[in-house]
Amino acid sequence: MLGIYVHFPFCRVQCSYCAFAVSTDLTLQERYIAALLGEIDRRAGSDDVDTVYFGGGTPSRTERGYLAAVADRIRARFAVTEEAEFSEDITPEAIAFWRSIGVNRLSIGVQSFRDAELLPLGRVHGAQRARDAVAVTAASGMRTSIDLILGLPHQTQESFQASMGEAIASGVGHISLYMLDLEEGSALQQQVTGGRVSLPDDEWTADMYLGAVEQFARAGFAQYEISNFARPGQECRHNLHYWRRDEYHGFGAGAHSFLSGRRFANARDVRRYIEDATPQFAEVLSDADVRRETIFLRLRQVAGIDCDDITRLCGQEGMEWIDHGVSEGWLQREGSRVAFTASGFLLSNEFISRLF
Repeated sequence: MLGIYVHFPFCRVQCSYCAFAVSTDLTLQERYIAALLGEIDRRAGSDDVDTVYFGGGTPSRTERGYLAAVADRIRARFAVTEEAEFSEDITPEAIAFWRSIGVNRLSIGVQSFRDAELLPLGRVHGAQRARDAVAVTAASGMRTSIDLILGLPHQTQESFQASMGEAIASGVGHISLYMLDLEEGSALQQQVTGGRVSLPDDEWTADMYLGAVEQFARAGFAQYEISNFARPGQECRHNLHYWRRDEYHGFGAGAHSFLSGRRFANARDVRRYIEDATPQFAEVLSDADVRRETIFLRLRQVAGIDCDDITRLCGQEGMEWIDHGVSEGWLQREGSRVAFTASGFLLSNEFISRLF
């Protein structure tokens, strides 16, 4: 089974922390959709598809007729299974429309339920609008996920725990908790570098993350990946394709694909993509790349990796790495498998780099 990701880049504004391929020029929509449909046609095949994810940008900023046309074209060109997960990053309105084109999972970028923390991000929604959106989607009966960010400007222990409490009590089945990542060149990164905005320190953020893992667990949200927590059966099937190194198509500006051991990506600039909707970057992974990627992606998941696979991929050094991690407390071993502890996730990139 393959996954499909479709990128809709249009937004009302570009948030200060965002480094995604976005555009606020809505006059480009017609040309963009034409390029997108052409790309889907060129790569059409008989592949069985069990997840489709509309991302962005803000997909809801694209005209509904265009969104419906893309959904129809995907179903016409690929063998989308009857029970496929069809996800979308949603704004508060238009739930009935999304349901009408087959969407069965909604994702809401709340980030915080506190206006003081949303303001530096340049988000167009306020806390109350986010609450209203979550309430409507959760009540709709559709699978619903919300995103929260840890380490925001003006965030305190009390405000973060209050946002978590609202998220847990909202009725959603899935919560993603991301640590703020200051993308190079983003408006927020420049503000922090210039001393105009300050962020919580790393130690505070780490403490809040570890506390969140425990709080989610007590509320029935099992952690299944470093940033993702779900009630039973509510995991995001589409993202699991990425973490399991399954194959997937990516359509649209900046979208990545992974097919037959080859990874390729489209131009990030929307106008350039319109002019040439073909891959602008491609690579075939070496054996060493596959080894590193396999270990990295499996260890992002709470399920971890089989110890025999570590030995197969890294030899005796891999077993020594496991013994060292278990003794220091950043790895935990259960039967034949090994996985990061909650504190180990915080420095997972550093620990994995020791294997190579």
